[in-house]
Amino acid sequence: MTDLKKLSTVGVVLVIFSVVFGFNNSPLAFYRMGYASILWYLFAGVTFFAEYASSFKNSGGGGMYTWLTAAKGELYGFVGAFIFYFAFMVWMITVSIKIWIPMSSFLFGEDTTQSWSVLSLNSTQTIGVLAVVLMILITFFATRGFNKISFIAKFGGIANAAINCLLYLASLAVLVLTGGDFAQPIEGVESFFCSPNAQSGDLFFIFGFITFALFAYAGPESLGSLVEKTKSTRAFSRGILISALFIAFGYSFSIFCWGISHNWSELFSAEGVNMGNVLYVMMGNLGHKLGVALGLSAESALSMGVLFSRAVGFSVFMTYMGAFFTIIYSPLKTILDGAPQGLWPKFFSKKNRFDMPHIAMWIQTGVICFFVLMFSFGGQGAKSFYNILILLANVAQTMPYLFISAAFPAFRRNSALNHEYTLFKSKAMVYLAAVLVFFVDLLANIFIVIHPIPAGENDAVYQVVWMVGGPVLFFLAAVMIFYRYKRRSRRG
Repeated sequence: MTDLKKLSTVGVVLVIFSVVFGFNNSPLAFYRMGYASILWYLFAGVTFFAEYASSFKNSGGGGMYTWLTAAKGELYGFVGAFIFYFAFMVWMITVSIKIWIPMSSFLFGEDTTQSWSVLSLNSTQTIGVLAVVLMILITFFATRGFNKISFIAKFGGIANAAINCLLYLASLAVLVLTGGDFAQPIEGVESFFCSPNAQSGDLFFIFGFITFALFAYAGPESLGSLVEKTKSTRAFSRGILISALFIAFGYSFSIFCWGISHNWSELFSAEGVNMGNVLYVMMGNLGHKLGVALGLSAESALSMGVLFSRAVGFSVFMTYMGAFFTIIYSPLKTILDGAPQGLWPKFFSKKNRFDMPHIAMWIQTGVICFFVLMFSFGGQGAKSFYNILILLANVAQTMPYLFISAAFPAFRRNSALNHEYTLFKSKAMVYLAAVLVFFVDLLANIFIVIHPIPAGENDAVYQVVWMVGGPVLFFLAAVMIFYRYKRRSRRG
């Protein structure tokens, strides 16, 4: 077995940045709500997962399964952990497909994926095949040990921080060089409360948008099973808190910066812009506007725009890779190491000489590849294809918070646990935080699921079936697996 290096606080911060902070979340927020999205992103930043993680430094790597079981019992713990695992399965499916947009931006300076074709396949089918190849390669390297995973994850965190610095510096330079003019004017405080999007008056749209804000912070719970790979519980908790502050500030300031170089109405009505490629379009525009502000020639300004598109493409690609190498292992480890003995077949938990559950990881990859091909060969157009993937990922990633928030009061009442770190000191604050997160998340998911129907979207039924069907099937599968295990246990 190879020696494992323990993560320091800085290492934890870099891994969390790679997994949690999505640079694409801020332009997506601006694209949908303008400056008004800042308020919702700050609101969604209130979280308490560090308390769970710090209480289980000797949990054996069970992470979320251990947390929920200690709070609400075995069945609740397993179903919650299985839904949690489903969320990250969906993340891997969507990102294995979306990752080719930043790759295209890096190679060509723009999103050309809608014209890619191999062996007479259309663009979505070609992307699906490439996603399968990528999944196989990532799994091969990830099964070679945690040290490789942490190295890629930390490198992704560095790339993430670097592209944010580029956004901030370039935006502030544009602001200064243009005499303080904002492309999206700030018309008093109401600009941060009232969105220019006409749909923002629709309750369905608002609660649907909240899932984007919640999704932007999704990920810390996937790292709970890595407490044992950190130098100390305090270092882990400190890393989460530091990351939370940087991430909340980063999202808010990033959204503000996008308004310096982009007018919301022009962006929202631009042809060819969708939720999958809006980041690369906006970053290219930022580079172009910086070139114009610097007094460069038209050709040089366009070249700077291409350079910015390439830079963000490389950064996002590396960030996705860093997150991928963590998520392909950590959520799976949670449901394997946390589950009681006998729940899974023995070969599932079998580890190779690198201390990795290689068989389970390859089975996981096979399932992901199956769904990737089913999605990509499903006959959807590119815009509809990416929109459905993003909506499904938002619903799936935020559902585990329903289980976590509902269990939080019981978790805090359990005096047998080590509560050395507590964010909420009073019983009233514990219940207020739990109820607030639970009902905001619940309503947000309900509204985003049913929104395509009253909105009259052409593929409304297709969207609703995927957003509802996936979680329901995994919930039923979790219950069936657990009761099958209980029946076998009683028979001895």
